[in-house]
Amino acid sequence: MSENFAKLLGSSTRANILEALARSRRPLSPYRIAKMYSMNVAKVYVEIKRLANLDLVSPMKQGRGLEYKLSDGNLRALALKLSPRTLTYDDWRSSEAKARRFRAGLLKVPKFSFKKNAIKRPPLAKPTRLRGELDALALLARSKFDKKYRRIGESEYARI
Repeated sequence: MSENFAKLLGSSTRANILEALARSRRPLSPYRIAKMYSMNVAKVYVEIKRLANLDLVSPMKQGRGLEYKLSDGNLRALALKLSPRTLTYDDWRSSEAKARRFRAGLLKVPKFSFKKNAIKRPPLAKPTRLRGELDALALLARSKFDKKYRRIGESEYARI
């Protein structure tokens, strides 16, 4: 959340709550908002009640509890404008945003098609072992095991 928005509201918790509600297309519960922003659940409940008393958010009875939505479209616009997490589609598609995602380690999604064999797959890695080498290693291990241990039961062995 932008520091300016947090200063404006007097609390980063309130700013995060309003940002979450502005970004959401449906009402959210205080618990869900707390989990989205890794905040203390009790603190979110207290702050959202304060925002409801100021008529900035309006409660709605949903299922087993209350969910909240923003009361004012202008507040939504302000929260979205001051939020650094919200990007328009054009901003997300910009070359600077693509470069930031690349630097952050997000890989470019390969182009694909529903046509058969349209996706070029990388060549298979060449095997590093010779044909039959694993079978030979397994036989060697078995013979060494048999020299050290003798079977005395269903799944019991005794050292020789």
